[in-house]
Amino acid sequence: MKRFFSWLLIWFGLSTAHGELMEGKCAYVQDGDSLKFIPDGETEEVRVRLYGIDAPEKGQEFSGQSREQLRKLTLKKNIRVEVQDTDRYGRYIGKVYVGSTYVNQEMLRAGLAWYYGHHADSKKDADLQKAQQSARKASRGLWSNPNAVNPRQFREKHGTIHSPR
Repeated sequence: MKRFFSWLLIWFGLSTAHGELMEGKCAYVQDGDSLKFIPDGETEEVRVRLYGIDAPEKGQEFSGQSREQLRKLTLKKNIRVEVQDTDRYGRYIGKVYVGSTYVNQEMLRAGLAWYYGHHADSKKDADLQKAQQSARKASRGLWSNPNAVNPRQFREKHGTIHSPR
């Protein structure tokens, strides 16, 4: 019954409570900023888009490395998702943790994602911005290319539209 009401909320585009905490095991990593996990006590996978980051798109430089890094950090591990919102595709937008590791921040620190200020709160997310600045200064990951293209610009240029993964 709980799952039925959760799906109704998603179906009608209503947001889950900000800060709702879900725990479970990561079952699949789609790319560098999206995964699926199975919440404790459930059998159905739930889709999550990592809050505050935007990973390189398929066909874009560092997309494979970004996905692989997220796999190393989360796949088959117990994760916690602090829900921030839901998106138009019904995915939870969340801050993802494995133990005390803030996965979103680690993706930025590794230089394998961009800080996505478009949908984030820059005042509350100084840690994410600092992680990106650190990677950029050290030329880690995508920052090793001085002409790195923001995934949002890449999508605009190539007409790539996010699909409901």
